[in-house]
Amino acid sequence: MNLSETVLQYVRAKYVHPARAHGQAIVEVKAGDIHSALQWSRRVPLVCSALSSQKFQNAAGVKLIGTKDAPPSGLSTRTIYRYEILDRESPSGVEAAPPQKRGLLAAYGVAARLYRQVGGGDAFLKAERESFGSVAPEINEAGAWPRASGGVNP
Repeated sequence: MNLSETVLQYVRAKYVHPARAHGQAIVEVKAGDIHSALQWSRRVPLVCSALSSQKFQNAAGVKLIGTKDAPPSGLSTRTIYRYEILDRESPSGVEAAPPQKRGLLAAYGVAARLYRQVGGGDAFLKAERESFGSVAPEINEAGAWPRASGGVNP
C-alpha cells in the first residue's frame, strides 16, 4: 500500500464513515491533523495532494467543494479540505469507477469489435493495404495514367 492509500484509508475511517453514519452532508479535514495522526515527518505536500486528488474523492465517495486557510501553493498543515458526502461509496474501498471519457476519448475502442472480426488491427490494415492497389487505375503501356473524362492528363 502506498502513502496516498494510507491517507485515504485513515480519512475514510476517521472522518468520512462517521460523518456518513451521522447523516452529515459536509465533512472537513485538516491536512495537519492527518499528518500528525499518521506520525509522519515532512510529508505535508503528499497529504495535501492525496486529499485533493480525484482518486481519493472517488474512492471515499466525497466531492471536494473547497479549501480554507490555504496558502497560494495549497500545501500547508493549516489547509482545511471541505467535502460534500455523496450517497455512494466505492465497494472495493480503494478505487471507484473511472470518470466518463469526453471528446475523442469517448470514441476510443468503438471499432474494437470490427477489428476482432477481421483478426485484429494489424490484419485489418494489412488487408486494406493489399486491396488498395485494386481500386487505383492501372498505368497503361506508355507509363501514363488513363485519361479521366473531361479532365486534362498531367
